[in-house]
Amino acid sequence: MHPNTDIVIAIRGTRPYPIEQYFVECLRTLEEHTKNYRLILVDDNSDEEGARVINEAVSQRPEAVLIRTGFQRWFTRAYNLGLRLARTERTVILNADTVLGAGWLEELYDVWDEATSVGHRVGLVGSVYSDPEQRRWIASMEPGYVTAHCLLLSMQAISEASARRGQPGIYLDETRQDAIHIRSDVFISYELNRLGWATIQSHKSAVGHHGGKAWGHNLGAINCVALDQVAERYK
Repeated sequence: MHPNTDIVIAIRGTRPYPIEQYFVECLRTLEEHTKNYRLILVDDNSDEEGARVINEAVSQRPEAVLIRTGFQRWFTRAYNLGLRLARTERTVILNADTVLGAGWLEELYDVWDEATSVGHRVGLVGSVYSDPEQRRWIASMEPGYVTAHCLLLSMQAISEASARRGQPGIYLDETRQDAIHIRSDVFISYELNRLGWATIQSHKSAVGHHGGKAWGHNLGAINCVALDQVAERYK
């Protein structure tokens, strides 16, 4: 059983990019396939209908924490707001348009432990798209890219990175314009590698992604590890 884990999801539900259908599916699969977690939701200035859907989701989950911004912060700043409320040593940031399968979080922790056992100082483990024949995980130190739709982060590592950057407590880089949105994962991977932390690509964690629709982007149809292939391991 993995430790208690805070899971941060930021969402912006606005026309003409209503993503509530993805958000509801994300929460449903999160509850179905996850144990020992606390949910932190960041509503990044959704419109009235988006806020209604988010409020309804929170009302059904009294343990959830909700942050609502007064203006659009975008990906990096929104997730930083949620990360500041995290209390666990390792914290997940998860896109609102992901689909989770059995054992998704257990696999991230198992990969973390396996990489640590062979000498890596792990800063993050992220789920990446893979075919069934792909090896289980790959570590990088110079610099490696791990997509940010699902990251299990060491709070110690990202705290060290933010302090080195001169932004203590601002975990993801807010100083670079191109890091504010879809390239934030590139910069956090680079920062951690530069500080001696390994970034790990986990190829068997069952996380699907609708391609960036949570932020008004359509980067392609859903891609994921075949969710059923890992289910038997975690029954």
